[in-house]
Amino acid sequence: MSIATTSEPDLDAEAQRLTAVHRLATSKAFYPELRRAEAQARVQLAAAVIAMDEVEDRIAAGEKIHSLYKQAAIERAKDAYAQALADLVRGESSVEADPSTSQPMNQEH
Repeated sequence: MSIATTSEPDLDAEAQRLTAVHRLATSKAFYPELRRAEAQARVQLAAAVIAMDEVEDRIAAGEKIHSLYKQAAIERAKDAYAQALADLVRGESSVEADPSTSQPMNQEH
């Protein structure tokens, strides 16, 4: 005898997504310097992905080059973006001070 299973929505996951949306919106409003850092890290990640795609296209065209450096750049950019996003969600910077102001980044300037 087979029991039919119905797919129930994962309420915990949905609640976590809603909490994340709320926290991001709130953090973006209260911590503009962290929002800028997250945006800059996102752009750097996008640039690394584009550079990697260009190398892959050149390799596909027969050029004898390696993509190892570009892959490493993507990994570094992913790590930097993940940290910037975590900082934004937490409302605090993992960096000691903003070099442009010499003030802690988790305080309003």
